[in-house]
Amino acid sequence: MKGVVYLGNSKVEVRDFPRPEPGPGQVVTEMKVAGLCGSDLHKYHSSQKWARGRKGMISGHEPTGVVAEVGLNVEHISVGDRIAVYHRVGCGRCADCMSGNDAFCYASGAFGRTRDGSHADYMLADARHCLPLPDDISFAVGTQLACTAGTAFSALSKIPAHSGDTLVIFGLGPVGLAALLIGMGMGYRGIGVEIQPYRIKLAQRVIGQGDIINAQEDDPVTVIKELSGGKGCGGVIECSGSPIARKQAAAVASRGATVVYVGGGHPHITVNFGDVLGKDLTLRANSVYSVRHYFEAVNFLGRQPVPLDDIVTHRYKIEQAVEAFSTFDQGETGKVIFEWEN
Repeated sequence: MKGVVYLGNSKVEVRDFPRPEPGPGQVVTEMKVAGLCGSDLHKYHSSQKWARGRKGMISGHEPTGVVAEVGLNVEHISVGDRIAVYHRVGCGRCADCMSGNDAFCYASGAFGRTRDGSHADYMLADARHCLPLPDDISFAVGTQLACTAGTAFSALSKIPAHSGDTLVIFGLGPVGLAALLIGMGMGYRGIGVEIQPYRIKLAQRVIGQGDIINAQEDDPVTVIKELSGGKGCGGVIECSGSPIARKQAAAVASRGATVVYVGGGHPHITVNFGDVLGKDLTLRANSVYSVRHYFEAVNFLGRQPVPLDDIVTHRYKIEQAVEAFSTFDQGETGKVIFEWEN
């Protein structure tokens, strides 16, 4: 089978690997769609020394596909099932893992980071990480639920829901744009803030309604206060990681609002404490999602269709991995995916 390996210094390579075989409690999935994530670019830009230390580990952590083979003692999954795979890997025994929150396990790893990932024709995973993907959700949407849209849904779940409130998303990459689409599906009035021209045009096309602010041309704080009648917004999610946007996120929040910080980026956060204290704001953080949020997101999409497929702008075969990573790295994309024949 073919699989993608990081070489370091912004290079990847497609190599031949033996097809994995499942042990007890394990599942082999034939990939149908696997996404590229912004965190993949951090590894893509890493050093050759770091890449050599991975010893040919396969990249990727946004898998969807069809079960090809199961090992002994696998009872809830059958060959032919459509699945997504939860991307974080814990010990499987602690309270966090038992509650579906492997990301908070002290022994937590991840596909594509501590074990072979999804950028390959087949992928091996423990059965407990394999999540059912309903027939009415495409593999392209499933790969987003496996990371980016799952993270967006998790961030939205931390904001007290008030249909009709205004929701602002700073940063309209795949996570931010998914958050804006899902939030509008929840009944929020959506406002997006972005500086990258390609992403602004993509958001305008995908959203179809709502307001997209070009922060290179207009001051988001001024515009958002005008759009909200001076009250500010009941929910704010900051996905860009920009220190400026982080400060603006608190500035545009209304009294008693919740601001959720998702974007990694700069290691320090600077906000006007007068905004936090004077408006009694709740500041939350959201790095990943839990298995519970996956199922909640699947159920929500079953009731309220959201056009997450429209976020996908570039589709590649696994043999085109060099081009796919290079294109994604240039920043003028929406969601980038690897796609296999159905």
